[in-house]
Amino acid sequence: MTQPHVFVAMADILNLRCDAWLLPTDSRVNIEQHWLQAHPELRTLAAASASAEFRNGSSLAEPIRPWDPADPLPIMTAVPDDGSWGPSAVAERLEAFVRCATSALPEAGGRPYRLLALPFFGTAGGGAGNHLGAALRAILDASTELASRFGVDMVLVLRDRAAFSLAQKLRREAADGSSWPPLGGHLHDKAKSLGHTAGAGHLVPFLGAGVSVSAGAPSWGQLLETLRTGVHLKEAEADAFQGLGLLDQAGVLEQLYADQHGSREAFGKAVAAAVDLPRYGLAPALLATLPSAGAITLNYDRLFETACSDAQRPRTVMPENIPAVGNNWLLKLHGSVSQPESIVLTRDDYLGYNSNRDALSALVKAHLLTHHLLFVGFGLADDHFHEIVHDVRRALPNDASKNHQMGTVLSLFHEPLQKLVWAGKLDILPMSSAPAPDAAQAAVHTALVTAGRELEIFLDMMAAYATDNHSYLLAPAYNQGLADDELNLRRQLLALAGQKRSAGTAEVWGVLDKALRELGLAGKSEY
Repeated sequence: MTQPHVFVAMADILNLRCDAWLLPTDSRVNIEQHWLQAHPELRTLAAASASAEFRNGSSLAEPIRPWDPADPLPIMTAVPDDGSWGPSAVAERLEAFVRCATSALPEAGGRPYRLLALPFFGTAGGGAGNHLGAALRAILDASTELASRFGVDMVLVLRDRAAFSLAQKLRREAADGSSWPPLGGHLHDKAKSLGHTAGAGHLVPFLGAGVSVSAGAPSWGQLLETLRTGVHLKEAEADAFQGLGLLDQAGVLEQLYADQHGSREAFGKAVAAAVDLPRYGLAPALLATLPSAGAITLNYDRLFETACSDAQRPRTVMPENIPAVGNNWLLKLHGSVSQPESIVLTRDDYLGYNSNRDALSALVKAHLLTHHLLFVGFGLADDHFHEIVHDVRRALPNDASKNHQMGTVLSLFHEPLQKLVWAGKLDILPMSSAPAPDAAQAAVHTALVTAGRELEIFLDMMAAYATDNHSYLLAPAYNQGLADDELNLRRQLLALAGQKRSAGTAEVWGVLDKALRELGLAGKSEY
């Protein structure tokens, strides 16, 4: 198993699936309004949980109890409120948080390492508000050391674009790629290359069911097992049911729901209920930061669009909505939980797909021709996926179709036969050199979650190299995170911004002002 890792995401901690998260407060147990969305009685619970030691400052972190074990556990952490903010103060608070979380949590269950989430704390009135760049650097440095020492994964969750872009710059500049040591040289190079492709606006994510697994979503087989609990099968029928293919199992269940629940709508609602989860995992959060105008998914859930909204890259969901010119969009090819009747799951649904959604398939085919698609979370066994790739290749001139790489597939395991099938069409990039585990193996779950975590680390590095924003450069209070040449450039740009303007140069100044705003001149940290 690879070593612990520190991720960086643009997200909302309250919507992110993790084991525990840092709740910023102080010895008086003051809690900012934003965090109250975690629980309607959060302030009351926090006040009851705070011990005398926490209130007198001898304890810096304590868990909130009682708390639903199905939800991420908030760890109250006292952040500096007297201006005494520096690397030692950051490290002291973070160590208290990590030590408390590891003591309060059970052993890691769904992940190789427990995942602890922390916001850019202390920026709303704690001591870091006047020197955000230095605080950000201190948090990254301390988190890296603590993750290794305590054997946990950590994710720094940011809500401010300037902070996110500066954090990614600091990680890219780390010597010898030390921000992503678990990845080998080949994966390092691929993550950089794909990140640059995304930053140039040429990459389109295409998401399969595996992307939602990090949030606890079921696989297709698990979904059918869940749906089966809602209907009654006779013993003889149950044996025959197991012998059917997945598409036909879904068709049988749809008919049983209609017979036993009074309508076919009950089946769609049951599917929606099984996959409509409250929190997204790391994979959707990391993919949501990529600067792509379009994205495509076969998933029914709303995890990716929620993550995109939290990453300040909201997407119009198609086909239920029509995006305005210039808006980012997400095409849900197999329907959505927001419209259960649109869900494609049975064989009849697949056979009727072309007649119902030719225009949507055409959009996918156009993107296969004009963009580099990044396939994530696929087993590459979806019949509709095969059909789309086949149609695109038929549309290409014969010579071009033989050499046209339409995209990259991030697979979990080394599958040489799949690589042979897709040679010349797709670049298959396995996260692990191990072969796919046999379903009968006892360690199959461990192999899957370990390879899934490798995928998250790859996406984390890719997102860092895709960051196309430099709003930290002129943003207030970020100067302590800049290199000397950047500080010199910052001074020159601020001097330019302060120059006297004349009416004859208004048009040119309009262009310059736009560029200065994009570099953070009017930027403001959210909290």
